[in-house]
Amino acid sequence: SVRTLQGFARADLTGESFADKFIAGGFQAKFWDTVILAALDGTKDFAGAMRTKRVTSLKKLVVGLCNFYASHELEAAIQKLKIGDSADGSGSTLAWDEGMAFYYGSEPDGTEAAFGEAAEYDADFQGNGSLAVSIEIVSQFNAGLHFVRNSTANLTNAIGARDTIYKLWALTYIRAALKYVELSETSYDGKVHAEGFAWYMAIDGFVASYHASAAKAMRDALNISKPSVSSGTFCAVRDQILQALPAMGLDCKALGTYKDSTLTATCPSVCNVSTSLHLPAGRSPAAKMNASASSNLDCSMAAATAAANAAAKETTPISAAVSFSGASVPLMAFSLAAWATVWI
Repeated sequence: SVRTLQGFARADLTGESFADKFIAGGFQAKFWDTVILAALDGTKDFAGAMRTKRVTSLKKLVVGLCNFYASHELEAAIQKLKIGDSADGSGSTLAWDEGMAFYYGSEPDGTEAAFGEAAEYDADFQGNGSLAVSIEIVSQFNAGLHFVRNSTANLTNAIGARDTIYKLWALTYIRAALKYVELSETSYDGKVHAEGFAWYMAIDGFVASYHASAAKAMRDALNISKPSVSSGTFCAVRDQILQALPAMGLDCKALGTYKDSTLTATCPSVCNVSTSLHLPAGRSPAAKMNASASSNLDCSMAAATAAANAAAKETTPISAAVSFSGASVPLMAFSLAAWATVWI
């Protein structure tokens, strides 16, 4: 069946643990559809926003959406495991692999998807014992696959790997939010602001479910309708986030400090954690399954057709190129019809 970005955004994932964190944090089930349509149409918080803010937000929001949908596949894997549907190449193993695929993307180095963002912000926050998400999360995906396979199935451990992955996602997007709040405060730029807004959207509801005031502080700081970020904002939201981390099973040492920060040293809150964060043990890659590879499916023609359909429907071009399936798919039209035709 055809999968579209709007199909992901409109999927009601109520009852799944990651999506339920967002709902518990005050988000509507289909919040992704609402915010992306607003960016496309230039309405709601994007009313009157400069083009750069809208384009940048769209590019990052789509990555966040695919990351969100990756959680759906991990949740599906857990549910399939519960009913014994765990044979290699189908059921829980297939669903878990799809979760990794949505997170990692189609590029060999993962740079065009959420994994690439993890690596980027690892580099920005490296040193002094901070956790390298892009390394740790691969071992957790490996562990989860091991525990949803029929021969090595373990429901408790599979859930543990899933929940650890969610924590690691939080670490990545909190780092991004802190970086861009600081940069926006020190020298405001609409593109930088939009990056912070969009990346934080990927984890906002998750944070809110654990610490509502911290989530609101960051959300308010990065509100896309704001024309600037006022002095003192970074230290205020950083203080709130540091308070929220333990509730999420994280800490300030694992988070680290932005390597080019000029404001952290001026903030009253300091990190006094000395021990390294304890996470469930990851694993090396699972053993290969005994099955012949299927033929590769080339989606480039379908992607080109979808892009042409979107272009035909456009009113004002916005051209936010997104690459996931090996083809560059433009999000071009400020319309529901165009949003619905974009393939992934």
